[in-house]
Amino acid sequence: MEVVIESVVTKRLGALPVAAEFLRRLDVAGIVDGLRPPDSRADLKHGQVIEVLVANRLTAPAPLSRVGDWAYSSEAVKGLGGGRCVSRLVH
Repeated sequence: MEVVIESVVTKRLGALPVAAEFLRRLDVAGIVDGLRPPDSRADLKHGQVIEVLVANRLTAPAPLSRVGDWAYSSEAVKGLGGGRCVSRLVH
């Protein structure tokens, strides 16, 4: 049996997987959602958005402006739950 690899995609994730795991272990999304029930019209829950924003601060500690634009284009955000959904929530 011969296996042929046609393409390889490499993405630099840095500390994002570690930050995401800690946020999940701490149940940040669950705590936030317990304090602020989800909006049935939203694609994501409040806790998911907070996890994404905290993960950004932990892995790229710089002030965020135009959060929606950042979320829409960020590979890191796509890995945590989707950029377009976060973008719609913060606009």
